[in-house]
Amino acid sequence: MSQNASASERRRDYRAAISLPGRYLLADGQGFDCRIIDVSPVGVAILGPLAGDLGERVVVYVQDLRRIEDVMVRRSSDGFAVDLRVSPNELHKLSARIEWLMRRQAGEAPERRGYARVGLDQERTTLQLSDGRAFEAALIEVSSNSAALEVDFAPALGAAVTVGKRRAHVTRQFAGGIAVAFDPD
Repeated sequence: MSQNASASERRRDYRAAISLPGRYLLADGQGFDCRIIDVSPVGVAILGPLAGDLGERVVVYVQDLRRIEDVMVRRSSDGFAVDLRVSPNELHKLSARIEWLMRRQAGEAPERRGYARVGLDQERTTLQLSDGRAFEAALIEVSSNSAALEVDFAPALGAAVTVGKRRAHVTRQFAGGIAVAFDPD
């Protein structure tokens, strides 16, 4: 590699040019809509109206990918980059998801979900447990038969819950939230 190598040539992993909508929150709580312009299992480049300070923690919600929470490592006039530090297992899952998203954007991979999902701008709702305890939650995305929520408390898999006014059961847990399937009416 020459001494004048570009930043992209120096990267340790290939970044996929991909366009995904998202939303990010800076450490001071300010939130902004954004667009992911490239991604790898170890980093994400984001176009957004305001970048925080280098080293600042940022939370990014990327539609069809995942919630990302890490530190800002580069700034530009129209956005920033975040390095991802993930476990080997998460690295494998993230790599597979990025590959699938690239194939989908190229028209080579069908949507696997039976119902279209709609990403939401952190719309607030209530998650109620069967024992009556209630927790505030943020809807990440929702379809006619399921939803993903950001919650501080993760009920057990299979637990009966109510999201807003709809009965459901927990189908998946992930860092910072859960997925639920709505029960038939």
